[in-house]
Amino acid sequence: MNLTFSLCGHEIPRIGMGTLYLSTERGFGGPLPHAGALLEEAVRLGVRFFDTADSYANGIAEQAVHDALHPYDGLLITTKGGFRHERLGQWLRDGRPEHLRQVLDDSLRRLELETVDLFQLHCPDPRIPYAESIGTLADLQRQGKIRHIGISNVGTSEIEIAREEAEIVSVQNPFNVRSRRGGNVLGGGDVLDVCETHGMAFIPWAPLGDGGISWSDPVLVALAEKHKARPPQIALSALLHRSPVILPIPGTSSHNHLRQNVAAGEIILDEEDLDQLWA
Repeated sequence: MNLTFSLCGHEIPRIGMGTLYLSTERGFGGPLPHAGALLEEAVRLGVRFFDTADSYANGIAEQAVHDALHPYDGLLITTKGGFRHERLGQWLRDGRPEHLRQVLDDSLRRLELETVDLFQLHCPDPRIPYAESIGTLADLQRQGKIRHIGISNVGTSEIEIAREEAEIVSVQNPFNVRSRRGGNVLGGGDVLDVCETHGMAFIPWAPLGDGGISWSDPVLVALAEKHKARPPQIALSALLHRSPVILPIPGTSSHNHLRQNVAAGEIILDEEDLDQLWA
């Protein structure tokens, strides 16, 4: 099993870190007091891929990434735009060209970058033709503000449209061992298969289920005991074994969970294990 992946000119360990939880109230509140310490420890543990978004606590996560990690030597920093977060738990899709231009400028300012390595359209906006939203990102790429383009929360039809407008290097969808809808249901077809065919990174968000996986699941518990690990580590390892293009980005506000997440890359599952996990 290859534990690295080449993305946007960076050869990175496949386990990255999501940054939604670098603020309080599950990503909707104020700054997490120990956000900087978490990010710095992640780098010490070998994490080189950090995923954020302008809508994560309205820029607080991006600012935390900047304050702890700038100038990002050897790191791949990715951000997203296309969601507006107006109040706790409420996300509004916004794929208007003027909105995407504005949030990209805001992200570049917070991250103190002239060009972001990877900018992902956070989700399709049913009010705006998808090709128009992607075309806006392609224009911003030609302007030198975006190096590479990715998409998120899509099915195969959106991938096809996006690839007609720009080179797409990544897809970020919900996917884990117990809820695979982002891999094969959104929009029909098998998104993961498309990513493998075209060499695109498949970045599962909520790779540990965001509370949707029961850690008393008998299969996860039994395999955790077998490998002297914890059930969430088995869930992450299962993703690494599932496909070489999968790059999980578990988020956490816990130092202990961060260490466990990174250590999951050391677990080797056999064919019998994988048959049980993906049955």
